[in-house]
Amino acid sequence: MTVSQSSEPGFVETEEDRLIKETAREIAADYDDEYWRDVANGRDPDEFWQDCADAGFLGATAPQEYGGEGMGITELTTIVEELVANGCMGADMLFIVNVVFGAVTLTNHGSEEQKKELLEPLIDGDLRFCMALTEPNAGHNAPNLDTFAEEQDDGTFHINGSKQWISGVDRADKMLLVARTRPKDEVPKRTQGITLFLADPHDDNIERRELDVGIPTPEKQFELSFDDYEASPDDIIGTRDMGLLQLFDTVNPERLVGSAGAIGIGRNAIERAVDYAQDRVVFDEPIGAHQAIQHPLAEAHSQLEAAKLLVQKASWLMDRTETTDDMKKTAEWSNMAKLRASEAGHEACDVALQTHGGNGFSRDYAVIEMWKGSRLGTVAPGSSQMMRNHIAEHTLDLPRSY
Repeated sequence: MTVSQSSEPGFVETEEDRLIKETAREIAADYDDEYWRDVANGRDPDEFWQDCADAGFLGATAPQEYGGEGMGITELTTIVEELVANGCMGADMLFIVNVVFGAVTLTNHGSEEQKKELLEPLIDGDLRFCMALTEPNAGHNAPNLDTFAEEQDDGTFHINGSKQWISGVDRADKMLLVARTRPKDEVPKRTQGITLFLADPHDDNIERRELDVGIPTPEKQFELSFDDYEASPDDIIGTRDMGLLQLFDTVNPERLVGSAGAIGIGRNAIERAVDYAQDRVVFDEPIGAHQAIQHPLAEAHSQLEAAKLLVQKASWLMDRTETTDDMKKTAEWSNMAKLRASEAGHEACDVALQTHGGNGFSRDYAVIEMWKGSRLGTVAPGSSQMMRNHIAEHTLDLPRSY
């Protein structure tokens, strides 16, 4: 992982941090609530995405020799939080699907040819990415996945199986596909025998079915069926049979970027609620003058700030990960950050909705959409229950409970 260029210790905001936030706010100012409602209804956010590319945001973590900025997850989470905090609802999912699944994975484990071919168009916004990991019969139990890549006599692989809740397949040009290359009963550890592949999501041997999702998202969700999809040895990302371990370098940044989005949407919700509480007059004074309104907002704000510190520490650790022990520590903090940020973000949206009263359920105020969207964060990527399981087992050294 590339080390963050930020060298100032402690909580000092660097000039780089200030510039990132200022640029994010400038981009966000051009896209109002109506724009993001249209995106949730199927509009492709091409204009927004190109603005992010022009600002260098899509290449934040990519090495400079491939056209990136050579920064780290610290800067990426700052970008995402600030975009979402200023109204870009769903920007975190766009960055996860493209920047994390694409640029971060390729930077860490892609071959030289894969990096040269794909990083530049990803950074420029000309190439879209997605990842196919989750399966109907596996869920959080990733080692139990059934999608299998069987090697043929000519060295190619025929891949069969199904995936579920796959974001943005319809717009993606490339897919990070996770499949077994050795049967579960033939590997020393259940985490082995899984390989990462670079796949074409529009191949005729991949059938997709759109899922009916009840929350606003910038990416549609799909179920995929693979019927003898053919992959070559050159399509393997990283080391064959070690893909699940390599995938941690993707899912931990995914959790932190998702956490940054949760904090951002919480900040946005609280800001809207505060404005409303100052303007809404009932019984001859603003409702914000009452502690019944003030205290929940203050509580939600403080919870967001505490969660943000966890995200900052986890990101700082991730940018300095060099050893296996470092990786384990980073995973611990990433899971703690994900738990606290997703719950704090949703609680902030809930408080904002309550502050608005009946108006909170009007789409004109946007908080009902934020409330629905933030609820997803407590389920994916990685549910709050699984985050607690990880903390109990790996941080507190309690017996495995699942």
